[in-house]
Amino acid sequence: MRLTDDEFPDDGSEFSPDGRWIYFNSERARTVPGHAQLFRMRPDGTGIEQLTSDERVNWFPHVSPDSSRLAYVSFPPGTEGHPADRDVIVRLCAADGTGIRDLAQVFGGQGTMNVHSWSPDGRSIAYVDYPVDVSHD
Repeated sequence: MRLTDDEFPDDGSEFSPDGRWIYFNSERARTVPGHAQLFRMRPDGTGIEQLTSDERVNWFPHVSPDSSRLAYVSFPPGTEGHPADRDVIVRLCAADGTGIRDLAQVFGGQGTMNVHSWSPDGRSIAYVDYPVDVSHD
């Protein structure tokens, strides 16, 4: 069953482990093209809530095993889509979008954290920091 049907891209959906929410990123509240933010909705498509509303472009919300926290990738303002080879921030927040904090600044983007990345005990997350070759002599 299709749960969203609007003119804006919705992407990166993931169920919370407790089954109460579907988390996703969307441009539905964009101020400029590409300005994705994080949202959640009930599994039947109702109760859509915007979780982030900052100048950065936020993608790929991943829910902790206890459904209490989100990890996500935050791109620089003005980024369109989720390209590779960017300085991005891996961020954490509560499942309702409050308490946002930076976990790591990495060189990455597409591929940094596209899939569920939490350890089963919820104490760690995995993400990718692209290698940078500085040996150009």
